[in-house]
Amino acid sequence: MGGLKLDVRHKFFLLILISAVAFAAKDVVYGSIVFVIVCLLSFLLGQGKKVVKFASVYVFLLLFVAFSKYVPAILSSMILMVVLCIRMCMPIMLYGQTFLKTTPVSEMVTGLYAMKMPRAFVITFAVEMRFFPTVKEEVSHVRDAMSLRGIGFSLRNLRLRPALVFEGFITPLLVRASTIAEELSAASITRGLDNPAPRTAFIKLGITFKDICLTFIFAAMLISVLLFRANVWRW
Repeated sequence: MGGLKLDVRHKFFLLILISAVAFAAKDVVYGSIVFVIVCLLSFLLGQGKKVVKFASVYVFLLLFVAFSKYVPAILSSMILMVVLCIRMCMPIMLYGQTFLKTTPVSEMVTGLYAMKMPRAFVITFAVEMRFFPTVKEEVSHVRDAMSLRGIGFSLRNLRLRPALVFEGFITPLLVRASTIAEELSAASITRGLDNPAPRTAFIKLGITFKDICLTFIFAAMLISVLLFRANVWRW
């Protein structure tokens, strides 16, 4: 599904703002309002399916909170703390996934350079953004290899030989992760990412009137939630 295009610098700004507001609005009502705002933003950026998935999980968490009074008090308090942390992080996770899905790494790097971020930070960021998807593939390969050796993540193996299962998973994964990090760092340097000369880019960034309006509207809504919450608590 296609969606609106937003300048990467405005996406970074909204990511920081959503992170701050999501942790500030801890209670259910204002936290839910923030989540709805983020759902609307992600939907406009073309991530309708992702919004539905996150919204389903969020509704389940709210139902769990509503019925937590029927759970023993000690167990309920522990689970509610976990639910609170997940609920607070969900707007950030939703927008973070939307950001990653709608923004190529090259565009992120160009945007960071346009924002005059330190070169060391940009290099680290670029390597990390390529590191995690590669490690995700390696996890799948390691699990396939473990299954072929008969030590896959089955309940029987976890019950009878848990040490062997975790050793067979962690050891090759750490070795591959270290190798991947070195390869990506070398590749980034080879492509001139640490070159002190002024960089040129195929991607041309430009802030349009639509970008300004969209960012202003959603920033105003998020800040309004904080201000309204602060006034309610003061009263």
